[in-house]
Amino acid sequence: MTALNSSSPLAIQQAEEGYRYSIEPFLLADFVHLSPGCRVLDVGTGCGVIPLLLATRGEVKEIVAIEIQEKLYDLAVSNISDNGAEDRIRLIHDDFVNWSPDATNRLFDSVISNPPYRKLKTGRINPNSEKAVARHELSMSLESLTAGADDCLKEGGTFILAYPPLRLTEVLEYLNLHKLFPARLRFIHGSRNAEARIFLVEAIKERRADCVIEPPLYVYNKDGSYSREMEQIYASFNYSSGTHHVEEK
Repeated sequence: MTALNSSSPLAIQQAEEGYRYSIEPFLLADFVHLSPGCRVLDVGTGCGVIPLLLATRGEVKEIVAIEIQEKLYDLAVSNISDNGAEDRIRLIHDDFVNWSPDATNRLFDSVISNPPYRKLKTGRINPNSEKAVARHELSMSLESLTAGADDCLKEGGTFILAYPPLRLTEVLEYLNLHKLFPARLRFIHGSRNAEARIFLVEAIKERRADCVIEPPLYVYNKDGSYSREMEQIYASFNYSSGTHHVEEK
């Protein structure tokens, strides 16, 4: 698949109200290792930001993105069209928990997800239903996400996701339960003096490997500006960094 025109900045629209993506899609799209001709599934695509970021890279043959919320799905359709990526990205409006690959949706080389972080009965559920589904495990839990990823991946395929560190033990347990063996792990810090707010993990289906702990990523400098590495991540996708924050979910 040919990458999107690198000379034209991505135009990714978000709703004024409802769930808005933050920094995680850029971190995930940078973290994932893609091989030439691979097929990628994005679970819970929202407005389509991760597929559009991945489409700027030439390795991917096909990107399939699934979204349960109708308004976000419609926004993703608009974003894909506005960026001329209809031939690169295929959108599905469905519930991932009840969806599985078939003759049309074959097994994938990689599954990527920026899932709801918060378990039920932890914290206040947002009164905005769109934000609530994106932030709390109302429609998809960690357990159902890992089980679904297992069903969708080829042997040796990779599963990439982001979560807060307080759920690290639980994430590793569910990955191992489904023979998705962690191979890379990276912690994301707001600054050098701050605790990690997010971790990124790559697991390989049915292939054990020594898990490499990659160097931490610090998002901000002391003065509150983006770090050099974070600016490079944004620039690699031809995207203006704007005012995203490390912790919004």
